[in-house]
Amino acid sequence: MSDIDTHVLATHTIPAWSVIGLGSLSVHLVLPVDVSHTLAALLLTLIAGAYIGFAVNDGRLSRILVESAVAVGFVAFACWALLYAPILLPLGYIGHAVWDFLHHPPIFNVKMPRWYVPACVVVDVIFGLGLWAIWLVQ
Repeated sequence: MSDIDTHVLATHTIPAWSVIGLGSLSVHLVLPVDVSHTLAALLLTLIAGAYIGFAVNDGRLSRILVESAVAVGFVAFACWALLYAPILLPLGYIGHAVWDFLHHPPIFNVKMPRWYVPACVVVDVIFGLGLWAIWLVQ
């Protein structure tokens, strides 16, 4: 096992990443709602590109093309939602959690740390639902 598979974020994936997801939401509690929407859209575009890096590391052109196309889709959704329906931005995070889940072997089987998929699913779901809760209260 490599160091990347033995640190606390890998060995206690669900609790550790739940804390990270909840902690990340805290900034949205103090931001003006329009700034919170913008930050959420920017973050969605950023996380959409993570799998491009894994695909490049994996080396298969087919995976690079698929991951790039899906990332462009998430960027397009984030831009559209920010401009026309910011309250729908959390759907992007829920959609990304589904995309994360599809990366469990053998569905896409892209080379990446084994803890990454469950960590990302947890953070995306917490973040998506948490943003809705924060924005609906504001």
